[in-house]
Amino acid sequence: MNYLVMHPWAATDTLSYVSAAGSGDHTADTADTAFKGTGTTSGRFSDILTELDVTTSDHRPTVSVLGDGLINSRTTGNTAGYNTSRFNQWLAYRLRTNTDGIPNYGFVASGIENNYLGTDQGAGAGGRAAVTRLDRDVLSIPNIRTVVVTQGLEDIVAGHDDVDIDNALGLLRDQLKGWGIKVIFTTLTPCDGHSACTATVDQNRINTNTWITDQFDLTSPTLSSMDAEAIVSVTDPTSTTDPQALKLSSDTAPADFDSGDHVNLSQDAYTTISNAYDLTALGPDM
Repeated sequence: MNYLVMHPWAATDTLSYVSAAGSGDHTADTADTAFKGTGTTSGRFSDILTELDVTTSDHRPTVSVLGDGLINSRTTGNTAGYNTSRFNQWLAYRLRTNTDGIPNYGFVASGIENNYLGTDQGAGAGGRAAVTRLDRDVLSIPNIRTVVVTQGLEDIVAGHDDVDIDNALGLLRDQLKGWGIKVIFTTLTPCDGHSACTATVDQNRINTNTWITDQFDLTSPTLSSMDAEAIVSVTDPTSTTDPQALKLSSDTAPADFDSGDHVNLSQDAYTTISNAYDLTALGPDM
């Protein structure tokens, strides 16, 4: 039996699209109308399309988002963090609907659920680490010019040391820049209040964010960062650390950034972070 790739922590999202049996070859279609099939599709000889390359007349560059930002809420039995969206889809939507004349670049989600930066997890959830799957999931993308790295919080809440995380991020940076790809790092958002987020764990997160915000290089391909932590965090008044720990804002919408488990982001958080990106920075260096 073969299983399709899916993202069960994004529970209500559409995970796959199906064309009606016997409806023909749709490789030349420019609309999605053929992919409205319903019901259960199974069988030993099912034809499955897992990737789709689109060629544009202007050879438009491609942006990859490495990381999905979802933390495995099953580890504590807390299902409040199950989320129906990811960061990459909101950034892609903002790019597609912008009215500033910024091209609608190709956009690829290169995240895997519960994926670690430098530690392989075998055949289970998480799979190969980001640094070992880079060639397969990023460098193989046609006309890839920019990578937005939103990964590392999974490692943090799993108890990985910030030194190991920084080393893995540095390896990603060096490999991507070596291939002429610009890199935009995103700081790791707060986890205060989450069961796995001890003071030591949160300090690892803070140390990693210090490393991330130090990443800046105007030499092409450029290197920069975006401070997502500052956008969605507030001070935890109950914290006994000095300075007090930051937590996800749980104010009323649209500042309700905590999905409920104090580590996974809400839809408002994803859209707010996406809106903070400089869309012109997503394009290739001039």
